[in-house]
Amino acid sequence: MSSDLEKNQIMKNFNYTRKYFKDIHAFFWCEICQEILSVPIDRNIIAEKLDTGLYVHLYYHTNPLYDPEDPEDKSNIPHTSLIYIDNNHDVRGVRSFFGTEMSSDEIKKGSRIPIVIKEIPKMVLQLGMLTQDEFNILKLCDGNNSVENVAEIEKKTLKSIEKLIFKLKKKRLINIITRA
Repeated sequence: MSSDLEKNQIMKNFNYTRKYFKDIHAFFWCEICQEILSVPIDRNIIAEKLDTGLYVHLYYHTNPLYDPEDPEDKSNIPHTSLIYIDNNHDVRGVRSFFGTEMSSDEIKKGSRIPIVIKEIPKMVLQLGMLTQDEFNILKLCDGNNSVENVAEIEKKTLKSIEKLIFKLKKKRLINIITRA
């Protein structure tokens, strides 16, 4: 494995959050920029949109430090990072892609993609109809994440995520699509 690939794999798991009274600063590794970025996010916005256990912050940017001499460096092209933030205001995971919307090219052929069939109110937790883990996974089943991405963001084993997704599918809350 080359040193760039090793560095990228190590940094992919780098997430750090500084928490202040009014806002947080999410530090994360952007795979496209190949840099650690910091984004301030208002805590009130997170609280308003933290319906399903995760808030997804879209950060549209370019790399101001890109290398114009390097033909491989495309980080000056506008791209988006999806920053997944949990109810403790910690960064759970990040996905980066070119443009403002994830294209089907971002997800490999043959990937299993879980998609929520219907929105579920938070009350299902209080009624004991879903566990917190099951409820959290629903937010990640937006058509942009494969089962492997969900496991990576949730920092759980693929096997445990597959079990949770199977339960949600059995409850008819999600459907699984295989990308052709």
